[in-house]
Amino acid sequence: MLLSSYARSPLTRRRLHRIALPCALLAALTGTMTAVLADGDAPAPAISRVGRLLVPTAVAAPADLSAPPSVAILATPPGAARTTLHIAPIGGAKAGPALATLRHLSDAVVRARVVPRTRLVVATAETSPSSDRSFNSSLFRILPGAEPVALCDGVVHASRPLVTAEGRVFVSRGVAGPEPQPDNNPAQLRVDALTIDEVDLATGAIRTVHRHAGHLAFLAGAWNGELVLYRVSPASADIVLVDPDSGATRVIAPSIPPFARDFSIDAAAGALVFQERHETNPGLWVIDRIDLARGKRTRLEASASHGLAPYAWPGGGLAYTPERATGLFVVGARATVRGPLGPGIDAIQAVSQDAAWVAALHTSPSAFAVPFAIRVESGEVAAIPAPPGARIAVAGFTAAKEEP
Repeated sequence: MLLSSYARSPLTRRRLHRIALPCALLAALTGTMTAVLADGDAPAPAISRVGRLLVPTAVAAPADLSAPPSVAILATPPGAARTTLHIAPIGGAKAGPALATLRHLSDAVVRARVVPRTRLVVATAETSPSSDRSFNSSLFRILPGAEPVALCDGVVHASRPLVTAEGRVFVSRGVAGPEPQPDNNPAQLRVDALTIDEVDLATGAIRTVHRHAGHLAFLAGAWNGELVLYRVSPASADIVLVDPDSGATRVIAPSIPPFARDFSIDAAAGALVFQERHETNPGLWVIDRIDLARGKRTRLEASASHGLAPYAWPGGGLAYTPERATGLFVVGARATVRGPLGPGIDAIQAVSQDAAWVAALHTSPSAFAVPFAIRVESGEVAAIPAPPGARIAVAGFTAAKEEP
């Protein structure tokens, strides 16, 4: 298996495996922007000034926002060993106060999800110092006003927990396999013992629902009661559906290039949308859709850019960033969205429970990513206020109050 161009460096192949697999693959899968445009030293403008400094007036003063929801975000100052949780009102002037503080390794990668219909957040962050970062993260339960609780360790570096609509939590974990012998093929990569585990939010009890020997087992989504997994093995990569209760596995796409990322589920169409490298032309990247019932694969877009960041737009259509990083572009939907924050890469991070809003991150050179929201029906854009001078992870939309 070859590493994609964005992961190349003058490191040795052995070090590339330890650092880039699964790290580089997962970082690309869960955050396209960091694979294309790195956060710089200059902080982004204060969110209250976004409308004047970045582009749309709608961001600074959204019109007719009838009780918009709030978004849970996590802010990590560069180099810090802490991340703070905030509940940010869409269209608000500033982020809410820090409601919890998560402790982790310095400059850790933090990924998070909101448990539906609650204000509870589950997050992964690096906690175990190690030269091999493959499985050095832990899963935490974070409740506003309480100390975060570690639920399990051994979580894949830079991976995001998957939370289903029913509130079930799944993570990708693993144990490092033996290093390839020096006299073997220098291109050979380590084969790890990977698992997809369900974690009990109350007790931290772990139940393994799938095992895989390979380089990557990635939680691409959930559909019709099954988990959608993207797996990379020494010989191939595939997409499978796994029943989390019985463990039954069905192969949907038996052989695809090992560079897929940026997965989202089109629930209405029963399809998986993702970015992938072209099968024969290494200079092209494509956006594909796979029918999860029949396995039929449809090509939606092809581009020389590897920062497409595709996402299945709620209610139908496709959102992605075209070539030359011109910002979010939505096709096949009622809403008109064309680069709402100007040049850069826009990646959708979450969809509200009623599918009325999406939350996204706008990344441009030498600036911290800026979170923002879009009303799905109209394409109207509004600010998600965030602490300045920090890396922002969008966990998702929160309930105004706990639902039974």
